[in-house]
Amino acid sequence: MEKGFGIFETVRVERGKAILVDYHYRRMKRSSEYLEIPFPFSLEKFKEEIENNAKFEVSLVRLTLYRNGNYDVSSRSCEKKGSITLIPVDSIRRCYSTLSFHKTIDIMDSLYALEEARRKGGDEALLFDTNGFISETAFANIFFVKDGVFFTPSLKTGCLPGTRREFILELLKEMGVPAFEGFYTLEDLLSADEVFITSARYDAAWVKKIGEKEFKEPNGKSWSKRILNIITDF
Repeated sequence: MEKGFGIFETVRVERGKAILVDYHYRRMKRSSEYLEIPFPFSLEKFKEEIENNAKFEVSLVRLTLYRNGNYDVSSRSCEKKGSITLIPVDSIRRCYSTLSFHKTIDIMDSLYALEEARRKGGDEALLFDTNGFISETAFANIFFVKDGVFFTPSLKTGCLPGTRREFILELLKEMGVPAFEGFYTLEDLLSADEVFITSARYDAAWVKKIGEKEFKEPNGKSWSKRILNIITDF
């Protein structure tokens, strides 16, 4: 039973450097306190555990923490994908709840949605909440840009409060760029000037296609590329 009660973080490590590690640390610490899971790490120990277990030039290091106080760490190779095709998936719906704020180890619904999207030729599954609003993808948050304004689904759609999501919203506020969290439809997304997804795996990846809708690559430097460079250098 204890093995079924836990939280995890997946941290990107490039050339020995854990990316946005403090954001991952804070999220896991908040979740452990709320869910009453023992948390044996300082920020330095957490960072050391992540970086020491990175086995590849670019690694995704997963640290899983269990209710009984045990934890384990695993590592896999990762390559950034330049552009993404999203497939809308209706068979799985996100639901806003106490647990939707936390990265828990029960991810079968996300895996099922991802497999369905890949069977249809996509890279990721676009998911909706129980009211039909855009929530997130199977394993990433989503942003879209329209007339220079940024939009991302509200946490009340059941999406995870992602580390890149938090970082980007803070960054846009510092830059004075308007950004809104809210409830958006598929039609809102399809009419955007630019769409990108964010996660430890992708950092920020431009969406070239959603279902049958293809997007033109933005002229000049896209926002996804700008943000990708900022995260990598942070």
